[in-house]
Amino acid sequence: MIDPTDIQELLDKDPFEWFRIRMNDGNHYDVINPDLAVAMETNFFLALPKGRWKLLSYLNMTSIEPGSTTKRRRLRKTG
Repeated sequence: MIDPTDIQELLDKDPFEWFRIRMNDGNHYDVINPDLAVAMETNFFLALPKGRWKLLSYLNMTSIEPGSTTKRRRLRKTG
C-alpha cells in the first residue's frame, strides 16, 4: 500500500515533477499536473483528459515511479 502522505509530498514539490502510479492490475496513471490530483484519506482522485477521472485506492497501488526515470508517451495533436 502506498501512503497518502508520500503522494501529497510529490504533489507539493516545487518545482513539480510528474510521476507514474502503477496499480496491481497492471495499469498505470501519469500525474502530470498537481492541480488535477487530490490525495484524499483512502483514495487518490486524478482528473484525466476529455473530462474523465479516476478514483484510485491506495490499497491497489504497487509503486510510484518518478517521471525523470520513466518514459512517457507523448500525445500527438492532429488537425
